[in-house]
Amino acid sequence: MLDKLPEFIDPINAVNHNKQFVGRVNQSRLKRLVELIGSADRDIQVELNFYYDKVLKFPAFTMKLETVLELQCQRSLEMFDFLVQSEVKGVFTESLLLTKDLPAEIEVFELTEDKMSSFNWVEEELLLSVPLAPIDDSSSMQYENESISVISDDDSAEKTNPFAILQTLKK
Repeated sequence: MLDKLPEFIDPINAVNHNKQFVGRVNQSRLKRLVELIGSADRDIQVELNFYYDKVLKFPAFTMKLETVLELQCQRSLEMFDFLVQSEVKGVFTESLLLTKDLPAEIEVFELTEDKMSSFNWVEEELLLSVPLAPIDDSSSMQYENESISVISDDDSAEKTNPFAILQTLKK
């Protein structure tokens, strides 16, 4: 097991040697993620395990991520901490046609190059974990719509019928 997350990984070589990488990446290194969060001063705990899956007959991996993202609540517009704990299991392939019979819960990564950026890979998974409209469950909306009024049964009896004037046209 290596204690440092390398910037580039050769996935097939890592699978052949059953490598495991455990490390931290600062959120500020992930440029697309920085655009979505309030503050990028926290670390992401990353664990990558590479192995050959004998059942699926593919080079495989597991990725575990844990971090806290500072997001803006779409209800209160206040910043809040959003905990991300993600675990992904998947396989590597040279052609997507070979993976058509795999279970739906298995992620498939098509290898187009010998090495891949582990930081980009982590960033992609984190971007998928960010909700489309983040809402802090403990927030409340400080808004009251004054244009909507509730009509009670007594109020409706006092109002005149708006169609009463049509009765005069019949005569």
